[in-house]
Amino acid sequence: MKIWRTGVRGRVSVRTRLLSIVLISSVMLLLTGGGAAVYLVNSARESTEWAELASSTTAPAILMVSAFQEERRLSLLRLAGDASAGPALGTARQRSDEALAAVIAKGDAARELNPDGSAEDIEGYNQLFAMVPTVRGGVDALGIPADQVFTFFTQVIGTIIAASMLAARVAPTAKIGIELGYAVEQLRAAEALSQADTLGSVALTTGEFTGAQLVDFGRRVGEFRGEAEYSAAVLKGVRRAQLDELVASPQWRQVIAMQDALLLRGPVSRTSADTDLPMTLAQWQDASRQVNLALQKLWEDQSGDAHVIAREQGERDTGTALLGGAVVALIAVVAFLVALVMANRFIARMRRLRHDTLELADERLPELMGRVAAGENVDASADASRLDFGSDELGQVAAAFNRAHVAAVSAAVAEAQTRAGINTVFLNIAHRSQVVVHRQLALLDRAERDEGNADQLELLFQLDHLATRTRRNAENLVILGGEQPGRRWRNPVALLELVRGAIAESLDYTRIEAKRMPAVRIASHAVADVIHLLAELMDNATAFSPPESYVVVSGVVVGRGVAVEIIDQGLGMPEDDLAERNAMLADPPAFSVSTLSGSSRLGLFVVATLAGRHGISVRLGESIYGGVRAVVLIPSALARAEDTESAISGQFPAVAPQP
Repeated sequence: MKIWRTGVRGRVSVRTRLLSIVLISSVMLLLTGGGAAVYLVNSARESTEWAELASSTTAPAILMVSAFQEERRLSLLRLAGDASAGPALGTARQRSDEALAAVIAKGDAARELNPDGSAEDIEGYNQLFAMVPTVRGGVDALGIPADQVFTFFTQVIGTIIAASMLAARVAPTAKIGIELGYAVEQLRAAEALSQADTLGSVALTTGEFTGAQLVDFGRRVGEFRGEAEYSAAVLKGVRRAQLDELVASPQWRQVIAMQDALLLRGPVSRTSADTDLPMTLAQWQDASRQVNLALQKLWEDQSGDAHVIAREQGERDTGTALLGGAVVALIAVVAFLVALVMANRFIARMRRLRHDTLELADERLPELMGRVAAGENVDASADASRLDFGSDELGQVAAAFNRAHVAAVSAAVAEAQTRAGINTVFLNIAHRSQVVVHRQLALLDRAERDEGNADQLELLFQLDHLATRTRRNAENLVILGGEQPGRRWRNPVALLELVRGAIAESLDYTRIEAKRMPAVRIASHAVADVIHLLAELMDNATAFSPPESYVVVSGVVVGRGVAVEIIDQGLGMPEDDLAERNAMLADPPAFSVSTLSGSSRLGLFVVATLAGRHGISVRLGESIYGGVRAVVLIPSALARAEDTESAISGQFPAVAPQP
């Protein structure tokens, strides 16, 4: 009944688990598709939001670049001594403050564009912006170097270029990022042009153009032209046409001509003539400003193209995500229905496999094991039952169970054969040893009777004692092999004689002291085993106690029979070890090689076997000396009083001699 209930639980569990697997797979497919759809929708929404944020920051960025470029030019002219730059500088600073405030207001938008990496950059920008009033104060006081002012304002304008590159890095797609990267080149060209224009204006204002200044001017001009050429190589369509139109304009030609003239003229001093330039400073400034504004407009338009691509991609991705989510949901439902039908068929086969397996495990296998235990010759491969469920995965499970069944039967057969072989070896060795020992004892008895020399006789007695102990070791093997030792007694033997005989078979017999024993006799058929049992316990007591101490053996009549106590003065055993030994003595396991592995002692195993054979109780405990106290309780059925008139005679039944 218990097995049947287990089978029912197993059936319900398997069905539930299999259907759960099918359901989980379908749900996971649905969740994956839904998650992917949500992810794509979010990505599309992020693309749209990115486009809106990027578009909102473009106009303030252009205003800031233009305003600070103008302030940089006028500040350097003011430091160069151009008095006319003073009034215009105030207006330029006001425009710069307005543009800077608009850009700072977009700081939150920049953080949303790159929440992980923009915080530190924006903090650095804010620290730079905070230094603007200090630099302006130095310009007004004419107490700050011109190159320091130039570098500072260049860094301020460079924040816009860095922010543009940041927007390209965090663009939703690589294509959008590339388009934005192409736009930055026009912004860099405009900034390089402004730098060259500023340096040239200062040189024309002061009338001095040193070699170092000319080199710096040439580097800015080269950067301007290089960025323009690169833009011509990467821009396409309308933006390329827009750049070509700018390059073909009169203003562009005027800027190029003025730059070439300054470079070809070389370094000049304040006393040098200045009549070989193609245009005046005002004309050059006006043409340069128009080219700069055109380049900024090209940057704005190219950035706007990237923003349009982002918006279109967001709309397109949203539609695709919604359609994909619907398709995945439909596939998940169809897959679940198909899997449900297939699962029901598989469950039906599993039920049949469970039924056949339980029948094999509960009926056929125990019957086969019983035949093995009874000693029958069993062919594991031929006699083992077979389960046939095809060649698929379920059939492979059945085949695996068939192999496990054959392996279990084979292991049982091998174990039975091994146990029988070990017992045969033990008994063969034991019987041979017994024959030799018996002959040795007979020769020693004859030698003892014929020997008159006291010293030689003492030596013979010691040899006789060793031979007696050897006989007990041989009997141990006989006992482990499951047979009776060869020694027999016809009549009951006094308990005192049994104790003395056990002492004589002990290795260190001189340290064993026998106290008063009750006047009882032990049944003849148990004499040999009781002597053997007591001798093993005495050997343990002498082996695990100090060599100068004594082992005391005493006996007393108790309510259930005769109790023999063996007390040593050793170190004793831990409580866990005592509990383990007592459990083994109370219920000795079947003998095998594994039984004696670990910390088990062969002597105690023999004691447990002998005690179990006659119903004798053996228990270990702590002695009053701290050592071990072994109590052997011989039941009343094995003893009788020597004097039928004594007070204890009524406690023991008459023990008749046994042949």
